[in-house]
Order: sequence, then C-alpha cells, then structure tokens
Amino acid sequence: MPKHLRNNKQYHLINRRALANVVTSAIILSAVSIMGAMMLGWSNSSLATQKQAIEEVYSIQMNKINEDLIFDNIWFSTTCPGNCVNVTISNVGTLGLNVTEMKFVDGITLEELQIFSYTAAGIVPSATFSTNATYAWSSGADIDIVVFTERGNQFTTNVIAP
Repeated sequence: MPKHLRNNKQYHLINRRALANVVTSAIILSAVSIMGAMMLGWSNSSLATQKQAIEEVYSIQMNKINEDLIFDNIWFSTTCPGNCVNVTISNVGTLGLNVTEMKFVDGITLEELQIFSYTAAGIVPSATFSTNATYAWSSGADIDIVVFTERGNQFTTNVIAP
C-alpha cells in the first residue's frame, strides 16, 4: 500500500478514535446528569416528607403542652339515686379539649374503682365541665380522680370522702 494512503488510513483511524472518545464522554456526562437530577428529586421529596412528619409531631406535642385542666369542685352526694360524686373541671389552657375518660382510683392500693367514659365532653378555653358520677363511696375513702383527654394527657387530684 502506498505511503500516502497508509497515512490517510491512520488519519481516519485517529479521527474515529477521537470521535469515539467525545461520544462516550457525552454519553457518560448525560447519564451522570440524569442520575443527578433523579437523586436531587428523590432527596427533595424525602426531605419534604420528613419535614411534614416533624411538623406534625411538633404540632401534636405543642397542643399537648397547651392543654391544661384544674379541678374546681368535687362534692360527694347521697341525694342521687345512690351515692354519687360531682366533679367540676375548668379548662385553663389555650386550646379546647375533649375529656374522654375519668377514673376513680383507690388512693392507698391504687386499685381502679370505677371508670367513666365520655364522648361529648368538649371544653373550650375558660369554660367548665361538670358531671355526676354514680359511685358507691364510703366515708373516709381516699380517692384519686384521674381525667384523661383526647390528646392523651391526664390530670389527677386526690380527695377524701366525707
């Protein structure tokens, strides 16, 4: 083969190799940029999900902190059908709340004496809730009254029956 053709062949091969390097580099760069864009989208959605979960936990915990009850009045009566206990509680917190349950617990043995459940016992801030709980109390009994709210808080007081 003549020398000028041989050199021309080498020239074409060199040009082909250079073209192959450019094409493969372009393919690699485009693949890396596509994977980078996909990873960026995935991380943004993952961060948004985690941010929402953290905000929900924060909101729930802050609402639990802002919930507050005080026991205004507890009186024992024998004029109900049988003995009963009237419990009046006030919402002194900044949020409305729902009372879901009230327990009478023996103050000495910690035995649950009676459980009362409520479905419509919502209390707006600065309002009160009063209920008559029929319970056969005996004079001198040491009773813990535990009130549970819908958010999971519990408020306790101790009384001694007259």
